[in-house]
Amino acid sequence: MKTLMRIVSVLTLIAGVISLVAGGMNTGVFYAGFGETLAAILTAVVVLLLMPGVLMDVICGLLGLRAAKRPGGSTAAIVFGVLAVIPGAVNIAISPSLQHVLGIMLPALYLICAIALKARKQEEEVK
Repeated sequence: MKTLMRIVSVLTLIAGVISLVAGGMNTGVFYAGFGETLAAILTAVVVLLLMPGVLMDVICGLLGLRAAKRPGGSTAAIVFGVLAVIPGAVNIAISPSLQHVLGIMLPALYLICAIALKARKQEEEVK
């Protein structure tokens, strides 16, 4: 389970970085026809709106790597895993689509791994 958690955490980190870079680049290109000042403002607004999701991915990735090293410290990973799954669950509830189902798979797998690591650590403590 530790190896799977490491893999999922690295994928989450990569997804966060790619989202930030691609989102910033796409908005800069999209708003290029609006004039420099307006384009800069619109790009900044879009990047700021992307930032919470990107930060969530980065934090989840880092906490997941830490939880894979020390399974007893996976409580924070579980909390952030739940916070990462909630938007995907809301998207599926509002508009069920294959895109939304695929979008929730990585956060859900992350959460499952974090819970399993915590449960395994508690089992070892009981024995």
